[in-house]
Amino acid sequence: IKVYTTRPDTIYGTTFMVLAPEHPLVDEIVKSTEYENDVKAYQKECTNKSEMERTAVKKEKSGIFIGEYAINPVTNSEIPLFISDYVMMDYGTGAVMGVPAHDQRDFDFAKKFNLDIIPVIEPPKDSKIDVNNLTEAFQAEGIMINSGDYNGMDNSKAIPKIISELKSSGLAEPKVQSVSYTH
Repeated sequence: IKVYTTRPDTIYGTTFMVLAPEHPLVDEIVKSTEYENDVKAYQKECTNKSEMERTAVKKEKSGIFIGEYAINPVTNSEIPLFISDYVMMDYGTGAVMGVPAHDQRDFDFAKKFNLDIIPVIEPPKDSKIDVNNLTEAFQAEGIMINSGDYNGMDNSKAIPKIISELKSSGLAEPKVQSVSYTH
């Protein structure tokens, strides 16, 4: 499953994946399974929500496990696959790598569904934030932890190295996104 991320430095902290309810793989994955009816009902519920309602940061997260697992390509760990209305089909690839320690929407989702939260960026030593006991996502720069060979590196310095490694192993393709504004 292809995902788009602006944070390749957090890939080691991916503990779940979320597809947009409209993602074309969803129907294929649940077809003729015990999850099919519940997934179809959730998809229908999502069609009645506006994009603003679906993506609001402060709203309570909703979603449903679709009965399958993905493999985090850098940790080789099995991670559960969900659909949720906070993932939009027209943003990126319609799939999100859930990194709850470092993304607030993912944090809220993980808390609601009792999913693992693995921090991979640690704040400076003088910080009062304990990344092993988070009450919200830690979304700042810091030092890599729980990240294999990148442990101890400044996360901003690790990003190009992680991208290079993922590219050389055939797991990723770097892209630059730009937006232009006109008056």
